[in-house]
Amino acid sequence: MFNWKKYEDKLLMIKAYIENEGLFGPEVDAELVLPNQEDFELKKEIPYIRVHFYIDEQHRRTRIIELFEYYLEKDLTELTKLIKDMIEEFVAESESTEYGGG
Repeated sequence: MFNWKKYEDKLLMIKAYIENEGLFGPEVDAELVLPNQEDFELKKEIPYIRVHFYIDEQHRRTRIIELFEYYLEKDLTELTKLIKDMIEEFVAESESTEYGGG
């Protein structure tokens, strides 16, 4: 088990980046969830990003992206690119599933 708090400054920068309004479009909501937050859902103490893709007002798809230590050891530029790529991949999968791809 790693000590996620040693990466707290980097996690706060990631939080500001991913929670930037409109970064991924109006149908996507992304939030960083830390183990010390009330709404933390995992059994292991690994920070994660909860991503919602809104299909319509009543339906959404959700993905949890766990931020393992080997991700957090990357420099900030590489890490934000990796996270952005993971979120964009989830959005593409969701759009493909919902709008005729699979």
